[in-house]
Amino acid sequence: METLLGLLILWLQLQWVSSKQEVTQIPAALNVPEGDSLVLNCSFTDRAIYSLQWFRQDPGKGLTSLLLIQSSQREQTSGRLTALLDKSSGHSTLYIAASQPGDSATYLCAVRHSAPQAPATNTQTIVGALITCFIVRLRNVFALTGLLN
Repeated sequence: METLLGLLILWLQLQWVSSKQEVTQIPAALNVPEGDSLVLNCSFTDRAIYSLQWFRQDPGKGLTSLLLIQSSQREQTSGRLTALLDKSSGHSTLYIAASQPGDSATYLCAVRHSAPQAPATNTQTIVGALITCFIVRLRNVFALTGLLN
């Protein structure tokens, strides 16, 4: 129940944010063969960002932080994951090497436009966009095709 409430609050924050920042991810859904690299793109309009963060959400679960890139960084890597940030073009890319069925999830790119401040003067805004990815086991499809022929 706490997870659902947390997601609802996050969704409301993302929907009602009063910022000129717009964050988009294309495509909205993606099917990738197992073993291929997964490439997720995120664009943002306001270049004056403090940080960009990639999250994933498994069905029925809460958000899990993957990578955080400060505005002064261009790249962040953790295991099979690499995130690139290009502030000048307003673009970030998340690469997942050698995709596995366990990588199937909804991914979120979130942008924070200012540094965290004391609660009384807090003006930070976090805006995000979602993309859902499915990793497909092609070898199972080929095996089934062989049986049908």
